[in-house]
Amino acid sequence: MPPKEGLEFHAPSLGHSFRAKLLMDDNPDVIKEVLAQLPLRSVLGHVVISGETIWMPTRIVHLTRNNMVPRHPGAVYLYAPGQSICLTYGHITESAHVNKFAEVFEEDIPSLHRFGRIVYEQTIAQPRRNTVEIVVRRTA
Repeated sequence: MPPKEGLEFHAPSLGHSFRAKLLMDDNPDVIKEVLAQLPLRSVLGHVVISGETIWMPTRIVHLTRNNMVPRHPGAVYLYAPGQSICLTYGHITESAHVNKFAEVFEEDIPSLHRFGRIVYEQTIAQPRRNTVEIVVRRTA
């Protein structure tokens, strides 16, 4: 059974969702800032250079402590300079550490990977780009 402290990422237009566990002990400052924004409605983009990662703009201004760790599939992190939440779903070509605050549940990693590929197709690969909306909310 998943812990109570989690997030659900849902793309209504795609009918697609996955969940992530909040790392309350590792990054309480960022988590407090993220939770204050919920429910968060945004759009998704896909990075072009740093590998298989999707991102969403936020209004979070983070100036306190960080939890800097290497990138890996399933990592959910705040990219403070860009005010965005990022999710790594596959191959990584960037070595910089990230400010991780959540981890996609192991059983949801395949769903995150499929979702990342869809976002890539919709926002990067096709000549005509589409908007992919995302809603982030707290799980019960």
